[in-house]
Amino acid sequence: VSWLKSEGDSIEAGEAIMVVESDKADMDVEAFEDGILAAIITDEGESGAVGAPVALIASDEGDVAALQAYAAALKGGGGAVAAAPAAAAPAAA
Repeated sequence: VSWLKSEGDSIEAGEAIMVVESDKADMDVEAFEDGILAAIITDEGESGAVGAPVALIASDEGDVAALQAYAAALKGGGGAVAAAPAAAAPAAA
């Protein structure tokens, strides 16, 4: 994965936010919704499981802190993790 946007950046639906790299091709991944890139779960150069969230998008600035805390729990593998706050819109790989 390589990121075209950084945490805290505003994004628009249809805007390329990351590139997924495979042995055969590199593919741009577009945001599905407008919002703020609140947290990146899969860091630059890392791989993620198919279907696993790679980032969390906040619908408004007030949700960013909660989503960052949720992302930290996901990254840390801290056992059972509660469901993402309702404002979360996971960016899928």
